[in-house]
Amino acid sequence: MIVETLSLRDFRNIAEAELSPCGGINILLGDNAQGKTNLVEALWLCTGSPSFRGGQEKAMVRFGAEAFGIGLSFRDREREQNIRYSMDGRRRKVWLNGVPARRPDLVGVFSAAVFDPVGMNIVLEGPAERRRFLDTAISQLKPGYAKYLAQYQAVVEQRNAILRDPDRYRQFAATFDVWDDQLSRLGTILSIYRADYVKKLTPVAAQIYGGFTGYAESFSLSYESTVFEPGQTLAVYSDDLIAQYRRVMEESRETDRKMRCTTKGAHRDDAAIEINSLPVRTFGSRGQQRSCAIALKLGEAHLCRLLTGDAPVVLLDDVMSELDQGRQDYILNQIRGFQVLITCCDVSNTLRMESGRIFSVKGGKIETL
Repeated sequence: MIVETLSLRDFRNIAEAELSPCGGINILLGDNAQGKTNLVEALWLCTGSPSFRGGQEKAMVRFGAEAFGIGLSFRDREREQNIRYSMDGRRRKVWLNGVPARRPDLVGVFSAAVFDPVGMNIVLEGPAERRRFLDTAISQLKPGYAKYLAQYQAVVEQRNAILRDPDRYRQFAATFDVWDDQLSRLGTILSIYRADYVKKLTPVAAQIYGGFTGYAESFSLSYESTVFEPGQTLAVYSDDLIAQYRRVMEESRETDRKMRCTTKGAHRDDAAIEINSLPVRTFGSRGQQRSCAIALKLGEAHLCRLLTGDAPVVLLDDVMSELDQGRQDYILNQIRGFQVLITCCDVSNTLRMESGRIFSVKGGKIETL
């Protein structure tokens, strides 16, 4: 996957700009609030995922303008493609190769892996952030997964709506068999996908983390289900797994009624990240935590290339801060086989770059250095 040209109009602070990155390392250099992250965000929108910065798309329209426009020309392993993406404050419009499309249609077409300062939440925050990481990564590999996830979330919301109202709970108690049957089938699918992804991602991320540390520390990642037993094989979708899931849902109904929410299921699962067999969230240093988060995101990119044969574009926003020179050198010179865009404020961080291209970003304008 190679970005040929990114064109922006009235996006955030950028009135009009065009970026033509090289196929290797690209540095977007500039002070804060100049537009570096806006370029990365625009590329990420073209993956079909919501902005990693949150917020509504209508807020991305440049102040005083009526609409923003994004134009992306890229090349995958088979052909050249293009995406046009616009928002006029009321309606999103998407075109894929000149044909009108919906945002979900972009998932799996243009693939990228992004790390931004919020990406540290994979390590620092609660299970929801790690589930979000897994769900986003899997959806890019398996677009059908996003549909299963949406269906599962809708069922959980309906079940919780009943639980939040005790009177309604008594009235609709008989319907729980229906909801639990759906949750069991969909939740088992999600659990299998996630467990398989974690199993494949772990050695890849461990290799990258080892490159950061000179293999002086051990990295591990494991999927923690609230339904299935630790270490239980989750590989084949089967009636036995569905039945096991269903039993857990039935056994937790009384607790769910008291807590007024669904306390067990794929929406409560986690992924444990450890360094030297200790939880990095609790015992890791800031440098270890940041290195783990970056290793997971780079591992996501490597695994995508391994499984699909096509390398996603790697987007690293403010990744150099809080990293020592050895880790910075690894990012600048040891990430091979990917097109990489890195935002950076300090020019000194680029001095060890052996090859690539540097762009100056100032006031929403882009120049090649």
